Amino acid sequence: MDRNKIHTIILISGLVLGVSMASYSLIEESNISGYAYAAKIEDTSIPMDKYLQQLEGLAKDKRSPISQKDKEYVLERMIEEELLIKRAIDLGMLNSNPIARGTIVQQMIKTIISENDRYEITKTELEKFYNENKGFFAKSTRLRLQQIYFSDQEFGQFSLSQARKAYDLLEKGENLNEIFSLGSDSALRIPNTLMTLTKVREYIGPSLMNEAKKLDPGSYTEPLKVSGGYKIIVLLEKELAKETELEDIRDVVAAEYRKRMDDSSLRKYLDNLKNWYDISRNLPE
Repeated sequence: MDRNKIHTIILISGLVLGVSMASYSLIEESNISGYAYAAKIEDTSIPMDKYLQQLEGLAKDKRSPISQKDKEYVLERMIEEELLIKRAIDLGMLNSNPIARGTIVQQMIKTIISENDRYEITKTELEKFYNENKGFFAKSTRLRLQQIYFSDQEFGQFSLSQARKAYDLLEKGENLNEIFSLGSDSALRIPNTLMTLTKVREYIGPSLMNEAKKLDPGSYTEPLKVSGGYKIIVLLEKELAKETELEDIRDVVAAEYRKRMDDSSLRKYLDNLKNWYDISRNLPE
């Protein structure tokens, strides 16, 4: 069996059996001195409370009382999970295996935003959020737009200057098709039809969608910095919607409020991480 297959077997076994233990062991460097532990594997401890949680879960699934054999079984499985995780680290899977990295990243994201699940949104907060985003929740509001993308990969250091050149041509009223042709071919093609704000967001993202809905038909944004370059959004048509009452869509508004809370929590956490650790960037000129 080749090395890659061995890596994959270890990875799948370890991560499927114990993602929760992985997040604890690999990410959270906990100082548990002074606390009881169920086992130690070199410099890593399995805290007693984690072991008892696993044991409690088994007890709920069993009809008979937990036996000594059950207790030993649970502890051995936790030790094996920890050993698999340690071996995965030794094999460099966190650096080289996208499945391992993706699993850890997703587990961390869930942990970061989990606190928001317990937060109770107040009536005042929800009303304020709704009033500030009425356009977003007007389901029948539709926009027809196009984007002009100037990719850093294609234009290099000239992506912004090319975007400004296109903007100047828009200001002069030049032919739209000719201006669109100045952008990168790699830009995502947006259907030339009226679309709901939700659909617009799928194509250009929430930030650009918010900019687009502020525009009047026939107008356009200045060059906007995006990941990998610059974009200009041109609004061709706008169909306004009748205002929806909050009480009619309260659950929808609350769900969107929580989604944006999660996005904000994750962004704040990532920004903090960048301050907690030393980072050296070596971008090519």
